[in-house]
Amino acid sequence: MKFDFFKRDQGALLNRGADLALIVLPQGTLHIDRRWLLYAGLYLLIALGIWLRIDHILTYNPINFIWSDPQRHWEQGTETLRTDPMTLTDPVMYQLYIGLLAKLTLGEPLLIAFYTVLLACITPWIWYRFARELLPSRLLATAVWAGISLLPSWIAIYGYFMQETLLLPLLGAALYASWRCRRKQTLASFLLMVGLWAAAGLTRGIAIPFAAVVTTWLWLVQPQKIAKAGYSLLVLGLIMGPLVYRSYSAMHLIAPHGIGKLNELYARSGKRDIHISYDRNGARWVYWFASPAMDAKPLAPLSDWSASREGVVKAEIDITNGSEDWDAVMAKYPLTAERYLQLTGENLVNLFFGSSWPDNNQARWLEAVNHHTRWVWAPTTLLLMLAALLYWRRLGGTRLLSVLVFTWVLVQGLLPISVNEGRYRKPVEGLLLVQAMVLVGAMRRRRADDTVVADADSYAASPEAMEQEGTVVVQPVLTPEPHGPIESKPQHHAPV
Repeated sequence: MKFDFFKRDQGALLNRGADLALIVLPQGTLHIDRRWLLYAGLYLLIALGIWLRIDHILTYNPINFIWSDPQRHWEQGTETLRTDPMTLTDPVMYQLYIGLLAKLTLGEPLLIAFYTVLLACITPWIWYRFARELLPSRLLATAVWAGISLLPSWIAIYGYFMQETLLLPLLGAALYASWRCRRKQTLASFLLMVGLWAAAGLTRGIAIPFAAVVTTWLWLVQPQKIAKAGYSLLVLGLIMGPLVYRSYSAMHLIAPHGIGKLNELYARSGKRDIHISYDRNGARWVYWFASPAMDAKPLAPLSDWSASREGVVKAEIDITNGSEDWDAVMAKYPLTAERYLQLTGENLVNLFFGSSWPDNNQARWLEAVNHHTRWVWAPTTLLLMLAALLYWRRLGGTRLLSVLVFTWVLVQGLLPISVNEGRYRKPVEGLLLVQAMVLVGAMRRRRADDTVVADADSYAASPEAMEQEGTVVVQPVLTPEPHGPIESKPQHHAPV
């Protein structure tokens, strides 16, 4: 089909009295067809991702693999009145989820698979809703949905009772609420964001620095600062206040997010194992731990490198003394610059190249794929961080996402808060996929801006050629005098 000059003039007449008349030339029809094919392909990938999740969970039902950490999480959730130190060490939100799941299913494997499938399948959709708030293009957001749907790391983990299965959808929901709050700027949207970030932080501690960065950023740039701060503190007080009392009454520590001192001591000690005993009013608990990263060779088959940690760190904690015994044993392992650099270097290797445990059973094909794709995350993170710096001025309202990626590298990678494992990489994998789409959008805008400038120069010499190449011609239309003719003169144009 071809537009002739009559139709262009007719368009100008229809816009009589307007400031601009836009004439769309024929290239648009082919563009729509191409987008339809792209959408069809992406939705097929999404459907494939849903099928993979259903098949994996039905084949490897998490109720059939109750051991080690999954066993701990299952028992903490189903034995609701436990007050042992390990129950108080873990955050409470996943325990509540497991308790609800057990109550709804009564432990029936088919029902557990049903609810786990729902959680696994809704997670990519939640991140799609976040991407729709963040990205200017629905096509790019759908590409995020497809990418996360097929991400092996985010499928295989749902075969186990692990905190990440709840953290991933809650993190996506908190990010969605954050960009929704950025758009709406209302008190209600701000409080919804605060509530969802609190839930994510009570599932895994890594969400806490994310929450601090996002909520502070939006609070600083939005109106109603006093109301938002006051009501947010009220919401957090209602959530955290009872948890503070709970932790202090049981462990004599203020730790609503769980007692993190065990992980901190293990990380700072530089030892391979940790043996810890707790005493409280005549009761005694003894725990022995070693991170899965201690027996791993994250760089195999390229290298036999493994962590240099050796020996055992031992601690005897009288719970009634509060933090006193913790401080005493921490003082035995001062964090000098030399020890910090050694421990941090090993932590970074395990974080970026370590296999994600327990979802790395290579007898299962999807977990084998998950194990081998671990190589992509270090270069992907580095390239996307460099690209974010390069395109920083063009990122606009998406800069906050890049700041979150930098925050994750700083907190999870560079702070000695835990002995890192490949599993701790999961939250940023989704962020990196979204960040990639953000940069694709930024590069497209840059190419479009460059094309506008180039086309403007060429049109000055040959406007007829531009009309034949399929462009949008923007021309001012002069409002006619009461009895005068309409005069129209093309002055500028832009590509479709």
